[in-house]
Amino acid sequence: MAHTMVMEKVKIAKPFDEALCLAGFGKFNIYVLLATGLCLMCVIIESMCAMFITPAAQCDLNLDLSQKGLMYSISFLGIVSSSHMWGYLADTKGRKIVLIVSLVSSAVVGFICSFVSLPWLFILLRFINGFLIGGSSAIIYAFAGEFHDDIFRPKVVSWIATFVALGNMYLPGLAWVVLPQNWSFEIPYINLLFRPWRLLAIIYSMPSLLAAFLIFFLPESPKYLLTQGKHKEVMVILTKIFCVNTGKKPGDYAVSSIIWSEAVTGVQHEENENMFKSMWRQTVPLFKREFLVKTLLVCFLQFSIFLTTSSIIMWYPQILNSMTEYGKNESESKVTMCKSILFDEETTVAAETSGKSLISKTCRDTVNTEVFLVSLVVGIAYACCYVFIGSVINILGKKNLLVGFLVVTTVSGLCAQLLSGYSLIQIGLGIFLMAGTGIGIVNAISVDLYPTQIRGMALAVSLMFGRFGAMTGSNIGGPLMSQICDYTFYIIATIHILIIIVVVLLPSAQKSRTEVETKEER
Repeated sequence: MAHTMVMEKVKIAKPFDEALCLAGFGKFNIYVLLATGLCLMCVIIESMCAMFITPAAQCDLNLDLSQKGLMYSISFLGIVSSSHMWGYLADTKGRKIVLIVSLVSSAVVGFICSFVSLPWLFILLRFINGFLIGGSSAIIYAFAGEFHDDIFRPKVVSWIATFVALGNMYLPGLAWVVLPQNWSFEIPYINLLFRPWRLLAIIYSMPSLLAAFLIFFLPESPKYLLTQGKHKEVMVILTKIFCVNTGKKPGDYAVSSIIWSEAVTGVQHEENENMFKSMWRQTVPLFKREFLVKTLLVCFLQFSIFLTTSSIIMWYPQILNSMTEYGKNESESKVTMCKSILFDEETTVAAETSGKSLISKTCRDTVNTEVFLVSLVVGIAYACCYVFIGSVINILGKKNLLVGFLVVTTVSGLCAQLLSGYSLIQIGLGIFLMAGTGIGIVNAISVDLYPTQIRGMALAVSLMFGRFGAMTGSNIGGPLMSQICDYTFYIIATIHILIIIVVVLLPSAQKSRTEVETKEER
């Protein structure tokens, strides 16, 4: 009996993934999921809050049509412009510090925005806010994934994406509570009329501070520390994870040290190296022979999925409104998506550009509450999809799951365009929008494709292309449906077919690891 007890406490060196597996999955991992998920939720809030703030703020800020367009897209531009820099900093300075700086600074800028009266300054601050929150957008998947082994990593990365849906519910939910209120008061020293939309801007910035607070109590990514040669610190972190998850004592953790066998990427930085030169060194490996194809394919996937989903989701409320108006003149069974859009344009004051119908002598800043309800329903549906993905991703496989989602959503989009009937079209479009959940699957695939030393940069660069796709889709969606509505979903279906082909061609994580190990042996 005594001999058995002694044997149980023998510690041996283990590879990192095995050591992580022995640390278990429990309360610590759930905390990681909540903290990192909240970070991603903050990215959604900061990048999309203009959807609800701009209509309510247009009179106070005297926004013209071009300025409104900038308001809708400027945060995405900020995220795109900073993703590369944040990826570099995450791979060279650490994941944790980047997240905290990104979250706190974006919250501060978001708070300042609520007290600005000049439209150009407000737009500039929204750009800066996007630039800063881009740090969380760029590296959150890498940070969370590096606390988990190969079994739980795909699940956790997918579950984190559920917070995208929570963000999409948080935005309209609060707007529904705050914006319909009709109070105001003047702040004398700065001559500012404080109205509900300004309070909403402050509330939208608060989750970033909470996320930073939660991240503060997490350790640095153990995989990142291994790349820095800090094996002792990694052992302390893994032992802590073991104790929190199992409730056992540190002496019961059966690992003495970590065997680190991940191939070196060749990223070597000189002391006192120029930041831009260092960023270039960190980026180059992504486009070298070993990773070039993977990088190009992943960037294409991110850009294309963001492009097709954003081109519809940003115009979804407008489509529903058009069908409602058309339904007043025709029976519900005869309502089609494209006929409704064309009817809506023909009955506006300016037929060529529907945006001109928004111009009037009296400025109106009331917000249609139907938009809030639609956004809430879409957010709930997204949450259900993300939970489903996280539950079955290991069973069905990442690639198979992504292909399946694209096939179902694309067919639904085509049906929405071809069928008649308000309810059927609404359901078809709603199912199509679930294609956006494929972004979480792409991120789960990407985390496995790259080694730790360049993983943060790889995700940052690919998501940068994704955000650029979102900007593009948001701008072209309306004109596309206005001019060639009957072909809209045929174009989207063609893009999705290309996505499916790319997913099939994308190297598997197992294959890429084998290639790395073979090269290392040579």
